[in-house]
Amino acid sequence: MTRRKLIEAALPLAAINHASVTDKRTHDGHISTLHTWWARRPLPMARAMAAAALIEEGADASEVLSKIGDAMPPKRLLYNDAVGWLKKRIRQDHLQPPKVLDCFAGGGAIPLEAMRLGCDTTAMDLNPVAHLVELASLDYPQRFGDTDLDGRNTLVVDVERWAGWVAYKTEKAVAHLYPAAESRPPVPYYFWVRTMPSPDPGREVEIPILSSRLLAEGRRHAWVTTSVTPDGVDIEVHQGELPDDPTLKDGFESAGSVTCPISAVTAPQRDVKAHGTAHGFGYRLYAVCDVDGRERTYRAPTPVESEAPVLAADELPALVDDEFDDGTARLPDEQVDEIGYNNLQFLPYGYRTWRSLFTDRQLVLYATLSANIRAAHESMLAEGMAADRARAVATYLAFALDKVADRNSAFSSWQTGGEKIRATFTGQTVQMRWDFCENYPFRTGSGSWNDAVTAIGKVIEHCSQTGETPARVLRGDARAMPFADGEFDAVLIDPPYYFSVMYSDLSDFFYVWLKRSVGHLYPEHFATPWTPKAQEVVQNRCRPSMGGYISEEEFDRRLADALSEVARVVKPDGVVALVFAHTAVKAWEKLLRALRIAGLSVTTSWPIRSEMAGRPVAHVKATLASSVVLVCRPNNEAGDAFYDEVEAELNRVVGQRLNEFEDLGLRGADYFVSAIGPAFEVFASHRSVTRLDGTEVSIGDLMELARKAVARHAMGRLLAADTLGVLDDRSLLYVTWRWAYLTVPVPADEAIKLSRAFSVSLDDVTMPGGMVSRKGKNFSLLGPHERPDVRLRPDSPLIDVLHVASQLWDAGRANEVIEVLAASGCGTMPGFWDVARALAEVLPEGQRERTMYQALATSQQRLAEAAAKQPATSYEELQLSF
Repeated sequence: MTRRKLIEAALPLAAINHASVTDKRTHDGHISTLHTWWARRPLPMARAMAAAALIEEGADASEVLSKIGDAMPPKRLLYNDAVGWLKKRIRQDHLQPPKVLDCFAGGGAIPLEAMRLGCDTTAMDLNPVAHLVELASLDYPQRFGDTDLDGRNTLVVDVERWAGWVAYKTEKAVAHLYPAAESRPPVPYYFWVRTMPSPDPGREVEIPILSSRLLAEGRRHAWVTTSVTPDGVDIEVHQGELPDDPTLKDGFESAGSVTCPISAVTAPQRDVKAHGTAHGFGYRLYAVCDVDGRERTYRAPTPVESEAPVLAADELPALVDDEFDDGTARLPDEQVDEIGYNNLQFLPYGYRTWRSLFTDRQLVLYATLSANIRAAHESMLAEGMAADRARAVATYLAFALDKVADRNSAFSSWQTGGEKIRATFTGQTVQMRWDFCENYPFRTGSGSWNDAVTAIGKVIEHCSQTGETPARVLRGDARAMPFADGEFDAVLIDPPYYFSVMYSDLSDFFYVWLKRSVGHLYPEHFATPWTPKAQEVVQNRCRPSMGGYISEEEFDRRLADALSEVARVVKPDGVVALVFAHTAVKAWEKLLRALRIAGLSVTTSWPIRSEMAGRPVAHVKATLASSVVLVCRPNNEAGDAFYDEVEAELNRVVGQRLNEFEDLGLRGADYFVSAIGPAFEVFASHRSVTRLDGTEVSIGDLMELARKAVARHAMGRLLAADTLGVLDDRSLLYVTWRWAYLTVPVPADEAIKLSRAFSVSLDDVTMPGGMVSRKGKNFSLLGPHERPDVRLRPDSPLIDVLHVASQLWDAGRANEVIEVLAASGCGTMPGFWDVARALAEVLPEGQRERTMYQALATSQQRLAEAAAKQPATSYEELQLSF
């Protein structure tokens, strides 16, 4: 008989959640500081998953859970006794170190934690950038990170030495491009703005497309002013006391439209895009920030500082025609793949090559760095360093280049509050930037070469102590894995999220520079212009007419194929722990369908928070702050079931599991998604679900059933049973929506699915007088003060009556409130007052809607008694006006 793993019975969720939030603030040695990768999972979450997936549920379960909780804090992790205890406990259940696979390893979080717990770990990913990140965190540190007689990590020593060598050579080569005053280092920060001809046909001048006139608003204040001159627009830099000017944060660009500061004529976004595509934009250096210790001076560039970038432009033609020995061009002239236009927001503005994302001076800098990294590698070999070790050291140097490039492109911006440079990738997109900050990297501080090398060294030190042997790091397709059937004790994965993160499109930014710095050391991984896109398990959001389009149906097939491979390579008594986080119900439907095809049944699930739980509106989101861990087992014995049976089972399981999650304080999308796991436990145990008439229930119908069960459960904790039993669907939808999302706008997909769970048409409630408004792709629930056009009819839902009564009471029209309560019968209906109090309870302090409900509810007794004595009237007889 197969024994349950601990992860199928319990997890110390509070400890995991707290540590996962803290993990986001941990920097020294954290693998996230090695190289940019997107949607990397918190290390404590991965550690807990691995430990609980490999330890059987036994008599010592409570002790094991306690140790997992003790092993969560990120600080001083290498000296945490609980980690060592768990490592030994895992070996009690396995004759050999358990084999763990992550075939979507990405940034390496899950395999790193499996290694920390003593597992025989395999990491695989299709993406070459991810593959190098995994080598640099899961293989090279463990293989080459010995300790010398001085207690120093020898790999870190080598990286620092050769990083200094590369910096010296490069700094000397580009010194003329970064002029310095006598006995002073070059200016570290340069502020640029894009330019275009004025949209006013009567003005033949170039105008600066400033998005803001502020430069600093933290410990010091700096800003610019503009004035009209015969030659165009002059920009003057100021520092000191900020003027009382609320428009300082404004510029000449808004939502892609550009306004001429001379004549106020505006070019709409489409014209700006058309100009960029046809002619490109100009660049203008308008300010610099000089640093001397803790002092910073914002000023206009000197003539020498303005002329230096022109020198770089003169050097580019020689680089354009130059190649490295392996035939790779010195400059990244590769086209940006147009299918990435949703994530690479510069594409519609005419930036069509990766080279175009950098200024001329940045291109000369990175071409020189790349050449010197190659030269450093040759020198390492000439000195007798082993080839594998030299390749590892060169790879870390290439990562330092990537880290500098991330904070020094024509799309890296400036944080006016913290007075520091912001990365090109502030999230999972590259945003269009109209003004940007360039930095001189051979200095100290954020964005510098030294800062990058220091961060990399700390990661090497950390990772070298996480495992006694390196992981097996492979690059390959999860749909065709080179492993034997039943090879792994556990497969722990964070699979692709439908269309959430387009990894290949984003990572091309780094791929093109890695190809130039170390691509010759990995020729099998850098043979193509871009990272592989044709094999990715995603549904990209490009137009179907584009060559790289991957349809929904194709994504479904790819995900099912990958999970089928997972089911094949895990042992019959092994577990698959799968992390998933997506608000779109459709994404979950696709996952459930793929799990069914793969023959994987969900045995349990856990919501793991990665953001702070909180009560205020700021913490209630229509996007996820949690991930859901689905625990699966291979199952080829799933049977059929009837809809009524599944509904009863679903209500029982969802209620039971949500009670277990109660202490987590989940709200909004997190609450609904936390219940998808329990729903999967029910659905995935059946091959098919049919109605009594023989028709099969679709996965979409099952998901809607789950959502309704969740909403009913939530309302059961908020409203009295009698109220819940008589409340109409629209009113129940209103209370559920307000409870889950407070006043936060909700995306269309979420709003539609939520309304369907109550058999309510979203179109009906967004009509004039309805309780929902739509703005763009989001829907918002309206409070009584926002519904002046609501009108009552004999079939009006209770929420409409409550809103009309609240409006009248707020306006001091008590007699009309009594008439409304008498006509509707709500005055003597306990459920009416129960809903008013419930809504007042869930809404935050200070909300107008909350105070309106509270004011009405405090007069319940007087109003109810008066309404009971009021002669019966119809709504038509009431003369109500608002």
